[in-house]
Amino acid sequence: MKAKEVVASYFEALGKGELEKALSSFTPDTKWCQPGDNQFAGLKNNLSEIIQMFQGIMIHTSGNMQVRPNGAMLESGNLIAVPVWFTAKTETKIMDLGGLDLFEVKDGKIIHVWTFSDDQSVDDEFFGK
Repeated sequence: MKAKEVVASYFEALGKGELEKALSSFTPDTKWCQPGDNQFAGLKNNLSEIIQMFQGIMIHTSGNMQVRPNGAMLESGNLIAVPVWFTAKTETKIMDLGGLDLFEVKDGKIIHVWTFSDDQSVDDEFFGK
């Protein structure tokens, strides 16, 4: 599977709420760099830490957070950049915000993810410490 197809498959599964299938695109050693100054920010060094982050986000948002592609995937070798749109809410807050996810793919698996927000202060306020 080509790099773009791997990332497209990840987003397709994520869009259907099939987290286990989405994460099957990762290796046990995949790294995830989550920016900001909030409870989910920082480098996740393996799939277990990524799963913990996702579970925490789902608890924080009562399972309603959605991330979807919001434009064409751009490819440069094994790097895929995807404009994304995030929507989520809690009892008192709503997040409706764009960003960009950058994926590094090797041997048909996602090995590193970097996420970028259009407004990191909105992310930080939404997710808190």
